[in-house]
Amino acid sequence: MSCKKFEKWILRSFDNRLNQEKQKTLEEHLRSCSLCQEKREEYRTIIGLLHQEKEQEPKPYFWERLQAKIRKRQSVPFWVSVKHWSLRAVPISLIFVLVLTIAILLFSPAKEQELTQSEVLLLRNRNPLEETQLLFDQKLENQNMMLIFSALEEKNNIRRPIP
Repeated sequence: MSCKKFEKWILRSFDNRLNQEKQKTLEEHLRSCSLCQEKREEYRTIIGLLHQEKEQEPKPYFWERLQAKIRKRQSVPFWVSVKHWSLRAVPISLIFVLVLTIAILLFSPAKEQELTQSEVLLLRNRNPLEETQLLFDQKLENQNMMLIFSALEEKNNIRRPIP
């Protein structure tokens, strides 16, 4: 194992966070490695110096000043709260619009389409060519008149040229 791994174990051993197996492995390594022994002594010195330091008491009115600063930070300006609200409102409004659009598409009533004359004839099981046969059997003048009147009856008012 590398010394870096053992250096981490040395630090953990000061906090008693090593299990017995790792502690034994660390002790064996420390017997053979002088560099790690020096590191352990340096860490012991640092920890000893830290424990000697006496905890300092805060200055008078420290807590009052700290609480005032905390309250000041907690009071958020209006524009910041609007910004936070708008950042949350945009995705919510987009989801709402998407759901509304899907609902309109799914639940809108279907438009009823009118059947053409040919479709009506087929639906009634009649021959659609029956009426055209009558046109061919009549005189040319009657045929032209029939075509004109049938064109006027159509809703789209598209006139077809006469052949």
